[in-house]
Amino acid sequence: MSNPQKEQTRFFNDIYKPRTINLPFPYDNLDHGKKVLDNEAECDRYIGLYGGHHFHKLYEAFPSTKFENMEAKNIEIIDWGCGQALATCVLIDYFFENSFRPKIESVALIEPSAIALSRGYSFVCQMLQPNFSSNSTIKTVHKCIDNLNYSDFDSNPSNIKIHLFSNIIDVEYFEINKLYQLIINLFKGENRIICTSASRYTAISRIDNFYNLFIKNSTVIDSCKSSEAIFKEIFFNKNKRFEIGKIERYERQFTVRL
Repeated sequence: MSNPQKEQTRFFNDIYKPRTINLPFPYDNLDHGKKVLDNEAECDRYIGLYGGHHFHKLYEAFPSTKFENMEAKNIEIIDWGCGQALATCVLIDYFFENSFRPKIESVALIEPSAIALSRGYSFVCQMLQPNFSSNSTIKTVHKCIDNLNYSDFDSNPSNIKIHLFSNIIDVEYFEINKLYQLIINLFKGENRIICTSASRYTAISRIDNFYNLFIKNSTVIDSCKSSEAIFKEIFFNKNKRFEIGKIERYERQFTVRL
């Protein structure tokens, strides 16, 4: 008799919540989430401190993409500066929650931290099973964004590309124009670009500059943005409990055909 099918892994309960249990307070500095993580303990602390913010900002953004229109279509997911691939995990979780079934042909995870990248690969494998294709290719690229080149990617022009930028465009350690050139030259076809971040001035400025590069040189459609704060359940480490908290955010997303 075969074993019953494994219950679907969910991001909030299975990945985020377990990392909030043993958070130290005060905790080691993670440079407001910008540090390149060095070990398992730092990875767990990052998820415990910031995982809920990633989750809620992305869940708020995803309805604007109308993923139901991608049902049964081949898609590629590119998670830039992915850390532990939280954005990809939340996207897969969103697909499951809403019974969307695009064909995830490939996932590309780009990250300079080896330990975070390894964990991200494992998390994505957990999230994909058993409700998504076991044939999905997951590629890890252990590089900083500025060091990427064309040979690091393999993209099919007929696939829909979903580019995830979760709390990364605002990091001032790479050149936006160089990233833009890489995308327009490599990812031909339909591209959905989703940028979420905190509502800091630097984040808003860099995301807007990134968007403006596309509208100057390409046809951009289905563009939307928001800076409205959201109020959702997150873990407050000082109080050691989950509460409804205010999450500041800046979001901009758009589709471009290249």
